[in-house]
Amino acid sequence: MGDVSIIARRLKDGHVQYGWSGNGGYYQSVGNRLYCWYDEKDDNLIEYLFGLGELRHLGKPGSEKGGETWINTHELAGTSHHLGTTEREIFSRIAFIDYGYFYDLDQEWYYVEPGPFRIKIPLELIHNNLDERYYEFDFLRQLQRDILHYIYYEYTQKDEEFKALLEGRDIDTEYQALVESDHPVYDFWKKYRNIFSYFDDWIVIRCDEERKNVTEIVMRKKSENREETIEW
Repeated sequence: MGDVSIIARRLKDGHVQYGWSGNGGYYQSVGNRLYCWYDEKDDNLIEYLFGLGELRHLGKPGSEKGGETWINTHELAGTSHHLGTTEREIFSRIAFIDYGYFYDLDQEWYYVEPGPFRIKIPLELIHNNLDERYYEFDFLRQLQRDILHYIYYEYTQKDEEFKALLEGRDIDTEYQALVESDHPVYDFWKKYRNIFSYFDDWIVIRCDEERKNVTEIVMRKKSENREETIEW
């Protein structure tokens, strides 16, 4: 599997451009480089990055011309990015993608966790919640627990149809067993597919202005039109 990562962006005409950005794609490797070197508000820099095509390794701007250490130098794959019509397609061309980085029209980078739910998280929120080894995994696991709490205890207060779906279930026992798992959302998908399938498989995480705390988990009921553009 190899920790494959992709970068993607939404274009102003509604299409989505996406492609390989190398292996070892966790935040410390790829995400931090995007955060530090590819200024979200610099359109020219973003155009330059995606103009390189697919990458075996993501480096500093201009490093493909030389002058940087190998670890900071682009390794070009020599292939162009793919072009799709919706956000859903970004994980469709490469098998076993573990990390996604998405640049949206709000000029913000997002970290996308491509599990059973595609969880779209502001990249700076990830940056501000790394552990002492500079990894994001504890934060992501807690975020999965928060999503399950939202499903079982908060979304039920907003949707009577969903509340009826859970009637007769011991939701406290189900929830507790899931949050004690190392892979809460995967176990939820595996064990309770009928509940999982009630929802659209994309979730958006919103945060405070300081990009330190989660303020909202945005989920919606599955649409009959699964090819619609995902705009929140």
